[in-house]
Amino acid sequence: MDWSRPVSRRRFLWGAGFLGGGVALASVLGCRSSEDTPLTTLDRTIVLGTDGVLRPGPGEPHQVRTELAQAQVDREKRRRSLVVFHHFGDAQLLDEESPLRGEWQDSCPTPLSTAAFRPQETLTLQVMASLVRQANRIDRNPLTGRSVDFVLHTGNAADNAQLNELRWFIDLMDGRPLQPDSGDPGYEGVQPESPDQRYPDLLAMAQLPFVPQGIRYPWYAALGNRDVLVQGNFPPSDASRQIALGGKKIIDLSSAGKDEVCQDPSILLDPERTQKILSDKATEVRDVTADPNRRLLTGADWVKEMFNSSERPGPRGHGLTQRNLDEGVAYYVLEHGPISFIVLDTVNPAGFAAGSIDAAQFAWLEGEMKARSRRSFDAEGRLEEADVEDRLIVVVSHHPLERLNNPLPDPSGEERVQGPALEELLRRFPNVIAHVTGGTPANSITPRPDPQNRGGGYWEISTTSPAAYPMQGRLLDVVDNADGTVSIFTTTYDLDVPLDARDAEDPTPDDAVNESELAAVARIVAAGDPQRDPAAAGLAVSDRNAELLLAAPFDLSGVQRPERRSPASSE
Repeated sequence: MDWSRPVSRRRFLWGAGFLGGGVALASVLGCRSSEDTPLTTLDRTIVLGTDGVLRPGPGEPHQVRTELAQAQVDREKRRRSLVVFHHFGDAQLLDEESPLRGEWQDSCPTPLSTAAFRPQETLTLQVMASLVRQANRIDRNPLTGRSVDFVLHTGNAADNAQLNELRWFIDLMDGRPLQPDSGDPGYEGVQPESPDQRYPDLLAMAQLPFVPQGIRYPWYAALGNRDVLVQGNFPPSDASRQIALGGKKIIDLSSAGKDEVCQDPSILLDPERTQKILSDKATEVRDVTADPNRRLLTGADWVKEMFNSSERPGPRGHGLTQRNLDEGVAYYVLEHGPISFIVLDTVNPAGFAAGSIDAAQFAWLEGEMKARSRRSFDAEGRLEEADVEDRLIVVVSHHPLERLNNPLPDPSGEERVQGPALEELLRRFPNVIAHVTGGTPANSITPRPDPQNRGGGYWEISTTSPAAYPMQGRLLDVVDNADGTVSIFTTTYDLDVPLDARDAEDPTPDDAVNESELAAVARIVAAGDPQRDPAAAGLAVSDRNAELLLAAPFDLSGVQRPERRSPASSE
């Protein structure tokens, strides 16, 4: 393969069998124009057949969930929307050519991570660009008609804590030109040049630059473990920094080294033991091109990069403020009308993918909720009242409660707060209506009732990552039903690529890459991933499209609905 010669779209399609006889795979090709693509899964779902082919399925209406409150008659005639926002799960834009990638983990007897290698991993940027385009098309809730207010991304913008991965995410959201390649031009990853005869030039095309549409709405971000931990698990060390910036790609460990690490992954938290394993002569390495943009990031670096973004649609810092820059912390509050979004940093800097919360942040969280709640309960269950303005509260974090189970103390030795303590705190505040999270391989919605029946209880809503099948986003709408209840509508949607584009007109020039087509190919490849989570789309319809009812924590009749500024142009 001559990497210096551009791969034309037509040569790619003919070589891949997408033109002529490649019927099954041709059915997933997309075109840049997708006016006929359904907006959400209310209109159409995608069904993965036993033959591995994606086909259109019936739409899924909202399922009414009454675990926390009963539905009142005629509420659809009274409802008014308070906020509408898109929720993106873990983007995980990855540099698949990085020397620091750990694909060898898949060969452990029990793989250390199902995300160590994915067959579609060269196309994460194109997939995320397609999800952004679809979010731009869904500019209002199809049920209430309210326009979208903003986008919320709940962590893991990057995959391996690298600067270039985070910059790809920010530039993609800003609509800046993207260069998916790293190192020298061309693919230098672990996949063979032609992993499948139907995709002879796919790896080469994945490296070609393109200009994404960019998001039309203000967007906000939370910190995830993969944003600042190597492979999402390990604090950056001198050894990992050297590998990331070097020209040696680790293909496989020695047999003895792999056995040791597979049995006890915590070994990789010890720089000396890690260096010993990696320096073993039996460790297989390959020469790749070094790239200074693979520099590993700290939490403070992540905060600073969020300010290196376009002011439109903004906002500056994407929720973070000067306080975050000064203190190097990644938690903050976003105010929108009668709702406060309290965004947490649940990454444990001591390591491992599971999360927890530092004591100072936990105290800050309690204080922020007290400042927005007239009624709350102390740790002993006693009612407390305060002369403050009541606000609805949505807590946001990368990790869901079940993954806030990291027992490692801070590097300073201080114990950290885990999921049960956070759940107990949230239950003490009836104003908390939802906990929105990423960090999960599946769409899920979980009721969190207050066992003491103090008028509290909230919904935990988790959205799957677009890096793996089914590659979806979610639209959320908080609604006042004007009858003493609140509804949260959640609606999932698919990528902005049609399933069958064999007869569609394609405006892409012959010598240009069409990232929409590549996103469509990525989805069918992801559907065939042997490590694909069968429950990723959600165990039931109610994990995807649902109306989540709960008791209004205070009288909302006098609350003014905020107006949203006009979205930025998508041109």
